[in-house]
This record gives sequence, structure tokens and C-alpha cells, in this order.
Amino acid sequence: MKGIIIIEFNENGNLVISTQYPINICEFLKVTPELLQSLSEQHLARKMEPNYLEMKINEEITVSSFYTGFSFRHYVGKPNYAIIVFLSEDDFLMDDFEGMMRRIAYELLPKKEALNFDDIFGRYYGMLKNGELTPYWDETIEGETSKVEREEVEKKEKEKAEEVKKQSEGTDIKTEEVAPPDTTEKIKEFQEKISNLESLMNEKSSKIRELTNKFTEIKSDNTTLTTERDNLKKELSEQYIKLENWSQQMADLNENNVKLMNENKGLTSQIEQKKEEFEKKEQEVQQLQKKLHGFDDVGKEYEKVILEKEDLRVANRSLNSEVKALEKSLEKLSSELEKVKNQNSIHIDSITSLKLEIKELKEQLTSKQEEDSEVKNQILDLKKELKVLRRERDHYMKIVKDNDLL
Repeated sequence: MKGIIIIEFNENGNLVISTQYPINICEFLKVTPELLQSLSEQHLARKMEPNYLEMKINEEITVSSFYTGFSFRHYVGKPNYAIIVFLSEDDFLMDDFEGMMRRIAYELLPKKEALNFDDIFGRYYGMLKNGELTPYWDETIEGETSKVEREEVEKKEKEKAEEVKKQSEGTDIKTEEVAPPDTTEKIKEFQEKISNLESLMNEKSSKIRELTNKFTEIKSDNTTLTTERDNLKKELSEQYIKLENWSQQMADLNENNVKLMNENKGLTSQIEQKKEEFEKKEQEVQQLQKKLHGFDDVGKEYEKVILEKEDLRVANRSLNSEVKALEKSLEKLSSELEKVKNQNSIHIDSITSLKLEIKELKEQLTSKQEEDSEVKNQILDLKKELKVLRRERDHYMKIVKDNDLL
């Protein structure tokens, strides 16, 4: 055996590692409450009564576990605890191993608040390891006496009955002579009271059982609601992750859109510059044409003007080709800009739908939380009613004992 731990289940059904021996066994074996969740679900699935099982919680760890039971069911030692032993590969468990673990639960859990509990726990673990513990198989029912107490009470009642029988055998004749005439009536009255009290006790016991069943059903409903709430939270977190991814994509598209718009502005300014240059060249051509019309003789100056005109036409053609190329690139950029705008609109629609889905999930989550609060209130009311019924039952038991009606 590698070690032993005690886990406790709180009101929400979550488990807490309460005590461990050796002191760092969970850290050494890398055991966490999440790793033990499947084991706790196996225990709680068995009608919440004391139960024992052996299972492999991962590839390296095998455990032997005993669950003490739920408060309003059978329990051993103290309700809502589990004792878990981490087994080695060469461990061979005896037939009475469960009974030994029950012995630890019965004797140690009621002393859990003691200052030297860890030392006692270590000693019991040593005795369990060596097979020195005596098995314990009795169970306690909440609100009733244990088996040992019942046996003691029955034994005392038998002794009292025998003493009364002996006394009555020796004094039958005297009592018959001395007995007052209304003794039989009193006996009948007492018998009627006893029968009434017994019927009342049976009625209260059945009511307690009924309330216990109701409490168990509500507890199981609460567990399903909790799982549904956790699923909704998980789904909500997934939707948030999707929203973040869409937002990131939207930011990237906006950044790309800004770059394209800046490039478009640069190309537009270049086109305007080229147009201005072209207009200037046209003005120069017109001025030269005017000068040509004013000259009558054709000479060297005319040839110069013609050469300049040809140069201007070549420059004009090159400028026209550049303008066409710039216009084509501008058209491409405009089409890309339209695509980016369309993608932006698609992403905006998907983000809106995601926000609506998140809103619906939040509403479902709030409704589940309200149902959880209602279930808790019902549980509190049932607990209060159970306490009142137990007090009444104890009161009637006291009346029966005080009057020696049994």
C-alpha cells in the first residue's frame, strides 16, 4: 500500500481532501479532487448508502474506497465521508478488507476534530496494512439507535420482564386480594394509550421515511441542475472564445482595409499629379501652335518647333499609358475594397448572432440558478420538518419510557 486519505463531500456535492497519510501522498502521486471525481460519482450513484469499491482511476493508480453513506440514509461512523487506500501492484486484499475499512470509519471519523487525529490515523493505517484490524459490519440509521444499543436495551428489558414475572408469581394471590376494583380499567386505559402512542410513532416514522425520500429526490434533482448549469457555463465560455476569434479576424480585416485605403489615396494623388503634368504639356503645345501660325517663313525655328511637338506627343503617349495603368490598379484596389467591405458585413452579422446566442445562454443560466435556489429552500424546509418530527417522536418515546409502558 502506498497511502491512505479521507475525503469529505460538502453541501454542493464537491469533494475535499480532508486528511492524508503520509502527509504528502497526494502531492507525490499527483492526486487531485478532479482526478477522484469519477470515483465519487460511482459511490454516490449507489443510492447514497454505505458502499465499497475497487477501481483504477488512471493508468498508474488503483484504489480501494469505502463511502460512509449519506446523512438521511445508512451510514458508518460519520456521514458523507470516504476513506481511500492507494494500492501497490503487489497488494493482495483479504476478504475482510472492507470490514477493516469500515472499522476505521466507525472508530476514527467521530474523533476527527481531535488534536492528535493525524497520529491515530497513522496508527490505524499501520494496523490496516498488517491486517490487524477487526472487521466491523454494523450500520447506523439516522434517528434510530445502533445495533449494539438496541441489543443492550432489549437485554435490559428482558431482565426487567423476568424480575417482574418473578415478583408477580410470588405475589399473585396478594395482589388479587388487595387489588382495587378499578385496576382493570386503568390497565385498559394504559393499553389504549400504548396502542395510540405506537400508532403515532409508526405514523411519524413513515412520515420521516417519506420526507427522507423526498429529500433524496430533491438532492438528485439538484445534482442534475448543477450539471446542466456547468454545461451551460462551458457552452457560454466556448461562445466567448468564438466571439474573441471573430473579433480578432474583424480587427485584422479592418487593418487590411486601412492599408488598402492608404494605397488607394497614394495612387489617386499620383494620378492627379500626372494629369496636372499632362495639362501643362498640352498648354505648351497650344502655345507652340500659336507661335507656328504667326510665322510665315519655314525655317530652322519651324523645324525646332516640329521636333518639340513630336517630343511632346511621345511624352503625351507615355503619360497616357501611365494613366491607364494607374486607372487599372485603381480599379483592382476598388474591387478588393468592396470584397473587404462585404467580408466585414458578414462578420458583423455573425458577431450579432453570437451575441444573441450568448444572451440566451445567460438567460438559461439565470433560470437554472433560480431553480437551484428554490431547491435549496425546499431542502431547508424539509430539514426543519424532519427536526420537528424527530423531536415529537423523541417526546413520545420519553413518555413511553417514563411511564414504563413497554
